[in-house]
Amino acid sequence: MPQRKNSTNQSQSLPLVVTLNCIEDTVLEQESLMGVARVEHVPLSRLADARIESATAVLLHSLSFLPRAAQRRLRPGQLILCLGSSDRAVDSALAADLGLGRLIHVDVSRAEEVADTVMALILGLLRRTHLLSRHALSASGWLGSVQPLCRGMRRCRGLVLGIVGRSASARSLAARSLAFKMSVLYFDVHEGTGKVSRSSIAFPPAARRMETLNDLLAASDLISLHCALTDETVQVINADCLQHIKPGAFLVNTGSSQLLDDCAVKQLLIGGTLAGCALDGAEGPQWMEAWV
Repeated sequence: MPQRKNSTNQSQSLPLVVTLNCIEDTVLEQESLMGVARVEHVPLSRLADARIESATAVLLHSLSFLPRAAQRRLRPGQLILCLGSSDRAVDSALAADLGLGRLIHVDVSRAEEVADTVMALILGLLRRTHLLSRHALSASGWLGSVQPLCRGMRRCRGLVLGIVGRSASARSLAARSLAFKMSVLYFDVHEGTGKVSRSSIAFPPAARRMETLNDLLAASDLISLHCALTDETVQVINADCLQHIKPGAFLVNTGSSQLLDDCAVKQLLIGGTLAGCALDGAEGPQWMEAWV
């Protein structure tokens, strides 16, 4: 018993690392930092517990994605690690405004995680699982017919996925989609602007490169954005290019909200040209949870 108590005391004396706005499971982080630091996940609903303020380091995806209430709890002496953020300039400017001088962007590959999320969102859109789940959790439960909710369900097999961007997550998504017997098209945004692409990312041989973004939009049943936010990619999906989108297509964006024109996308959703949209990032912190 005393030995266990000593072990607990030693653990409590280690520096605290807090994960914010991330997956709750911290097993990998705990294993990597065993004997070096304690790791705890703090949900945004428990900001008042003062765990953030007592942390030596804070892990998050992007500082700009945090709600303002969470941003204000960060302290100047803390090490803020942004893992794979696509909005580095925005993060850095915000850190300066908050007086956070130890912000570091870590180039951690999240390609597999991103591809998994995109695939889950695609399946949710095609199989309408979000509507079925909502119906199951309603007061009526499974009473009554679910047939109306199943209208519009589609099979993955034979659909065309258009990927905008050339990144590791784009390649991982292409491999998954091909396994689902989809056809895969991709468009390199930097090549489309006349710049030489320095990307060494090679898509699977079955994926086909498109010469223009408009051609990709016109041919795709599903569009997924996988480009970093740069001057060339701000609102890369805008009202002009959306005129070419295939009627009934679905749009997925797990990157920066600034990659698309929200108003233009909303109009196409209301008008029925877009069959659905899944976003893991939208303008405003209140929308930072994935929704379909």
